[in-house]
Amino acid sequence: MRAGGACFAAAAIALVPGWLTGQELAARVAAVGDSALHVSYALRPGAEICDRGVRYGENSVSWRRGRGRGRCTTGPLTVELTVRQGAVRDVEVLELDEPGVPGAADLGEVAASDAATHLLSLARGGPAQPPLEDAVLAAALADVPELWRDLLSLARDRDVEPDARKSAIFWVGQDAAGAATAGIAAVAADEREDQDVRESAIFALSQRPVEQSIPLLMEIARSAREAETRKTAMFWLAESDDERVLAFFEEILLGRPPR
Repeated sequence: MRAGGACFAAAAIALVPGWLTGQELAARVAAVGDSALHVSYALRPGAEICDRGVRYGENSVSWRRGRGRGRCTTGPLTVELTVRQGAVRDVEVLELDEPGVPGAADLGEVAASDAATHLLSLARGGPAQPPLEDAVLAAALADVPELWRDLLSLARDRDVEPDARKSAIFWVGQDAAGAATAGIAAVAADEREDQDVRESAIFALSQRPVEQSIPLLMEIARSAREAETRKTAMFWLAESDDERVLAFFEEILLGRPPR
């Protein structure tokens, strides 16, 4: 979220009626030199854009200081893209009624799937496009069925910046599909992964229902080769009051191999 920002000269963009396709969106963004652009799309169910940040379910995923819930809406969501020399340099989810950069061009509403595809491409980066971690949040808020599949693909891609991968893991962890949980567990257990990425995956597992999370966290705590990985799994197990966790810890303290 942005409390204020420098002014960027808005490019003169002739808009056509109706939604832009994904290719049209990418072309419009690439066509401007130095500008700020606004793009809107449908917000995922369970999410709210508020005058103090973003809420998803009971979680405040991006929140400014201040008391109270404030005013919220279920969408559409507006994202501000800051473009310099044809490349997006910043992605900002605008709060409720936040005007953004003065004079920003408004591309109107696009299909949520097209917006998410473009934003995830920004998160990955490219030859002329720096990777943008904040694009993951903007993409994850789009109303796209089974978006977790694309987020999981990004989370597994070692060519993507670790912070973007960690953000993708967080959002995959918000989805209840068993396949998503299995994918996160694979990242958490992969000793080739960056330690910070593994720890983000373990945290995401800890947020799943206990029937999914506890066995997976116990297996990581039992078998991971890296001490830090085992320690992180043990930490999140300790946050649970599940009886299996107490029995698991007892076996360790008694010096017996955990079953």
